[in-house]
Amino acid sequence: MRVIIVGAGIAGLSLAIALGQAGHQITILDAAPQLAELGAGVQMTPQAIRYLFKWGLKDDLLSESIIPESLYVRDGQSGDVLGTVRIKDMEVQYGAPYIVVHRAVLHAILHRHAVRAGAQVLLDSGVVEYEFANGAVQLRNGNWLTADLVVAADGINSLARSKLLGSKDPGSQPTGWAAFRMTAEASKLRADPAVASLIDLQSRSSNWWIAPHLSCMTYLIKDATLLNIVLSHRDDVCTKDFTPGEYNKTVRNLFRDFEPRLQRILDLSRPQIANYPVYAVPPLPSWAHGSGRFVLIGDAAHAMAFYMSMGVSIAVEDAAALVAVLDLACPPDNDPSFARERSEEVASKLKHALQIFETARKPRVEAVQEASLHGGDSSHTSDEIERSVLYEALGHSHEAEVWPPESDSSRGNLIRKSTRTGQRLGPGGIIDKGTRDWCYGYDAVGAIEKAYKSSSIAGQA
Repeated sequence: MRVIIVGAGIAGLSLAIALGQAGHQITILDAAPQLAELGAGVQMTPQAIRYLFKWGLKDDLLSESIIPESLYVRDGQSGDVLGTVRIKDMEVQYGAPYIVVHRAVLHAILHRHAVRAGAQVLLDSGVVEYEFANGAVQLRNGNWLTADLVVAADGINSLARSKLLGSKDPGSQPTGWAAFRMTAEASKLRADPAVASLIDLQSRSSNWWIAPHLSCMTYLIKDATLLNIVLSHRDDVCTKDFTPGEYNKTVRNLFRDFEPRLQRILDLSRPQIANYPVYAVPPLPSWAHGSGRFVLIGDAAHAMAFYMSMGVSIAVEDAAALVAVLDLACPPDNDPSFARERSEEVASKLKHALQIFETARKPRVEAVQEASLHGGDSSHTSDEIERSVLYEALGHSHEAEVWPPESDSSRGNLIRKSTRTGQRLGPGGIIDKGTRDWCYGYDAVGAIEKAYKSSSIAGQA
């Protein structure tokens, strides 16, 4: 099958690898004149890493990423450890490790494997128009390209989404949160007696300081040479025209009550600071065109807050799920009808495949979106009663059992169920084992196979 992927980010490249290895002919279009994935650290969760390992990326990923031993959750003001999440144990629990990696490193690995899988990457090839029913895209140079299937992985501000949904496109919406991001050289931190104990090269553990409305996550990247620093805050500061000095002054003012060790980390950090408001794409009426020749994936379909570390990982899930359903509906080796003149039967198969893709993926993704935002809201709560529940939960975060139990209704809004799937939404996002279990233990391909089998049985009835 000929597939055009619009966007050479993490979602698009992941899909190109999976499709290419499955025997499809892939063209990736990207508006940039050269590939340069910006940003700093990315945390990736086990259920996505399972697929990247399956596609042959294991050695590259493990050689250029870090598996922290633990995540220490600390009181922002005192620095005391409130709870511990054993990150290293997740490999046994969920079948693959939880890793942290520099975004540019991850992007380079994905690009290398996409090309190895046979993908043709066309840069400086921005798409300006779509003919969804015909599987066609128009480039800004005026040329039209066609394929059996067009997949748009063009990010949170997706042109494809706006073209597909028109007035029904909600666009990206603010979550109420933002994050200052910066880095510090690990060597400088290790040389400073005040903070050296926080930069353990043996365990490479992460730290997360929490307080009402504020938090700071730190973790090592780039072979433990850099400390990635993410400072969450309410999205009520417009930093659009800030100078470096104004950035620094704002950060220091917001986090002035945090413990001295964090203040010292900020002292030793690099001067470059960026502020990123956290936006999400609300649940969409559809990701696919009725013709079966177009679909959205990744942030274009479901951008979310980062408090479950799932944004990038869910895009990898999308890739695995889409390839699985295409291989079920339109096997590349034994369906000769994908020719220049496509048959009605093939069009019907593609339409059915995308319907199954949406049926399986939308509830999953929307539940994760809800869990991610709940994780951010609950870990930053300023309500005294909720804060005491959060801290009590943190005291149990290292245990094998889920705590608090769902039957305990006295814990208020911090423990509730997803309105999408009924899944548990516990306090603090990643710190809640019950939420981790259904987020990180998920089988995207298995869900596709189950949905496809159900649809086949229903069709025969």
